[in-house]
Amino acid sequence: MNLHHEVAGEGEPLFLLNGIMMTTATWAETTRALAPHFQCVLHDFRGQLRSEKPPGPYSMSMHVEDLAALMDRLGIESAHLVGTSYGGEVGLMFAAAHPERVRSLSVIASVAKADDALRKGALRWAALARRAPEQLWDSALPLFYSPRFIAANPAFIEAGRQRVSALPPDWFRAFADLCEAFAALDADLAAIRCPTLVVCGSGDTLKPPHRSREIAEGIAGAQLVIIEDAGHAVVVEKPEAVNEALLRFLPKPIPPTTHRS
Repeated sequence: MNLHHEVAGEGEPLFLLNGIMMTTATWAETTRALAPHFQCVLHDFRGQLRSEKPPGPYSMSMHVEDLAALMDRLGIESAHLVGTSYGGEVGLMFAAAHPERVRSLSVIASVAKADDALRKGALRWAALARRAPEQLWDSALPLFYSPRFIAANPAFIEAGRQRVSALPPDWFRAFADLCEAFAALDADLAAIRCPTLVVCGSGDTLKPPHRSREIAEGIAGAQLVIIEDAGHAVVVEKPEAVNEALLRFLPKPIPPTTHRS
């Protein structure tokens, strides 16, 4: 599988895992904050913008094994995982399937299982991507961002609309496959043993805070942070608050030893 990936910084390896409509560039603020302390590895999942888009169907387990293969290719035995939404859910699945490879897990704006409402919503998005892709951005917009953020950032919102409208047909076809993979999500929280941070926006209407609370309660010792006045795309709306939570949770880098003569 040809996965686009990028590496920034030095230190313990840390993978940033994309939301469903993201690409690696969306992590810019988080990468800037974490790269001075960690070796940040970013990649587009199969089906995403700069990675291979083989014919579906896809599954969350495929992303798990793609991630394991990428770690092998980079010579990384274990790493910290930070994922938002779809990426957080891949992180949950990966931590359950490969506990020995996860140093810590940070799950942002995610759920452990696709309930009926989320499953139906994902399948509606899949249908839009296949039949009316020009409607996809405006359908997703009020679920991704808080009303306050939308009102305050009209240029950002319009740039997103233009960016999505310019995407090639194979992106929309693969996006539909990603949505259908999410619709079958059912993560085994009890199998996750690593230190875990769960983060969500207080105003997330797509994957509301009680779903993050369920994750935190299902993983022994997990910490929960709720960021006020943020919607589902909390890593975009409140990157400073997300970065602060991550840096408080993640292990402090060990400074180099100074030798004195």
